[in-house]
Amino acid sequence: MTDHAIPHPDETAARTAFWEGVHHDKDVDGVSWWQSVPELSLGLVDKAGLGLDEPVIDVGAGWSTLVDHLLDRGYRDLSAVDLSATALRTVRDRLGPAGADVTLTVADVLDLRMGRQYALWHDRAVYHFLIEPEERADYLASLDRSLRPGGWLVVATFGPDGPTTCSGLPIVRYTHAELAAQFPGFHLVDTAGEDHLTPWGTSQQFTAILMRRHRAEH
Repeated sequence: MTDHAIPHPDETAARTAFWEGVHHDKDVDGVSWWQSVPELSLGLVDKAGLGLDEPVIDVGAGWSTLVDHLLDRGYRDLSAVDLSATALRTVRDRLGPAGADVTLTVADVLDLRMGRQYALWHDRAVYHFLIEPEERADYLASLDRSLRPGGWLVVATFGPDGPTTCSGLPIVRYTHAELAAQFPGFHLVDTAGEDHLTPWGTSQQFTAILMRRHRAEH
């Protein structure tokens, strides 16, 4: 994978304004993707078998409770990234003193430069918003910079029978095979899925994959 052109500032600003608006105008349980316990994600993280000191990053984290649950399991090097400062302030307040060492960063995953590499990259419901090839190339460049050789990748998107839009935006639905094919330089370790119930009781099909980055590029 190679770096792609840095997203235009106007594009990043527009995405930031949109997601800041979503998190400002809605309650935590007023968004379709909310879940109090991210069981699908936790199950795939468990299968990676990481040590508790190994660094984990959750991109497009929003209000997700993944870092809360990983803290409870003893993980000590956690980062969460989102375009919305409002969302991350809510997470900081929710974590309280127990989350003092969790790194919360307002940033665009399409130009993510954390200055370090992680053992596991987690993304629930970001990748399916990337409908343009250029956006997906930028995402892969950020992943390339941020995940160490031999690192683990967990990605979940809407499945083939899932919704065609989310928050009013078009998305791309994936089968397990289609999603895994998006990530050259990785091999597929496991697949999973769930019919996620929104806070108002409708069902959304999710496809999820666990992949591992090759230790050396082939």
